[in-house]
Parts: sequence; C-alpha cells; structure tokens
Amino acid sequence: MPTLTSKDVALMAVFAALSVIVIKVFPGVPIYGVPNAQIKLDVALAPIYGIIIGPYLGFLSGLFGGLVLANRIDTVLTSFCTGISAFVAGMLTRKRGGSTSLVPGWVPAAAVIGLLLLGWYSTPVGREIPYYPILHIAGFLIIIVGRGRIAKLFQEGLEEAKQIRWIPSAPFLLLGIIVVILAYILPKPYLSQFQFLSFLSIPLYFVGGVIILYGLLGPQIKGKLVYTMILATYCGIIADHMLGNLIYLNLYGLPPQIFMEYLPASVVERFTFTAIATIIGIGLLLTLRRAGMLRKR
Repeated sequence: MPTLTSKDVALMAVFAALSVIVIKVFPGVPIYGVPNAQIKLDVALAPIYGIIIGPYLGFLSGLFGGLVLANRIDTVLTSFCTGISAFVAGMLTRKRGGSTSLVPGWVPAAAVIGLLLLGWYSTPVGREIPYYPILHIAGFLIIIVGRGRIAKLFQEGLEEAKQIRWIPSAPFLLLGIIVVILAYILPKPYLSQFQFLSFLSIPLYFVGGVIILYGLLGPQIKGKLVYTMILATYCGIIADHMLGNLIYLNLYGLPPQIFMEYLPASVVERFTFTAIATIIGIGLLLTLRRAGMLRKR
C-alpha cells in the first residue's frame, strides 16, 4: 500500500463522488432475469480510478461510490464489483503490485480473474454452460500473454502523450450534442404513441456521449496509450462482470438459460463500457498529468 498524500485522498473522494452522481443521475441497464436490478454506468468509470490513483485507492473509490447509494443486499455486494474492476485495471498498468512489492502488477490482476473463473466453474450452472465466460477467459489470456509488457507500453504511451496537442473536433462535438438531445426527446409524453422510440433513448445516450468524448479527445489519442488503456479497462470491466454473475447466481439461483440468452447483450455492454472507459480515461490522464495531479509511477 503506497504512502497516502492529501492529493491521493482528495482524488479518491472525488472519484467516489463521481460514481454517486453517475449512479443517481443516469439510467442503468436492466439485468435480465432480476426484477428492479440494473447495471449502473459507473461500471465504465471504475477501471479509470485504478489506472489513475492506483489499484488500492481505486478499489476504495469504486466500493464507496456504490455503497453510498446501496439499499439492498445485492447493491451492497455489487459495490465490490466496481472496486475489483479498479483493482485489476490499476494493477495491470503498474510494473509492481506496490511501491515496495517485488510481485509484478500483472500477477494480482491475473489471480483475481483466475479466481473468479474458478468460482464460476465451481457452480453447477457454470459447469452446465462452460463456454459462457468466453469474455472473461479472453481477459485472463490477455493478462497472461501481455504480462509486464502492458504496464511497460502504458508508461511509454504516457511519455509519448506529452507531445500531443489538444485540438477538439467541432463536427464530432456537434453531432454528439444532437444525438444526446434526440435521446432526451424520445421518451417524452408527446411521443408516447411511438413506444418503441423510448427504448432507443439509453443506447443513444451512450452513442452521443462517446461521440462527444471523441470530439473532445479523439483527435489526440493514438498509439501505445490507447491500446494499453483498452486492454486494462477491458480486463477490469470483465472482472466486474464475472463477480456480478456470481453474486446474482448465488442470490437468486438464476438458471443457465438466463445467462446464455443475455450473453449477446453482455458482449455489447462490455465492449461499449470499454470504449467509454478508454476515451474518458485517456482524457482524464492527460488532463491530470498536465495539472501535475498524477502520482509519479
């Protein structure tokens, strides 16, 4: 565990508050087969916390952000999902597991996903549908194959980013704003006769947000930083997903067909969250670095 500074504590508090705001303000994605349960959009933010402020403080930010608004046993338990996501992504982008540790950062990240996979296959449902965790096996293999090279390339990407100029793209910004406005309008009562339109609202919010973020940051993001951010955020997000699967499986006894029917939607969700996390994460990294807010890695 690194030595804490006031800057670290402030960033941890800010990120936890950001999770609370996102959970409170933005609609979530309904979880198939579990009434009144939703996947909140802080899923896309959690790995960023670990990458920016480290795996341990990132874990606490993700955990506290979820616990503040938790009001049921499942929301209390799934608060640990975002914490685990931050931990895995944070470890994967660091050469060591701690300032005095001799263990490479990728080892704890691989251990977490490996244990989650063992947890899945230890259940009757997991053994009945052994091919379900294809996304999670892919994440585990990414870590095993990439190992310390991911952290090395990430650091090199940060160094390269010092030379990048911030030049927002006005056409993408305008398009993104139009899409978000359209997403806001679709659920309005005066369009209630076209009920199918309301279902487009949440996907359009995602699309509009990604377009706006790309307009702000896209022209400057390229190279090693992008590739390693994609890998790190993906591994964090699928760790979150598997822990959530195990929690809901044990709480509600979900049958195998629920998981398989929802698998295509899960693939789209996790890739979408990875794209959002990558773009937001790179923007925050570059901004905080210029402001001198990042801890020396």
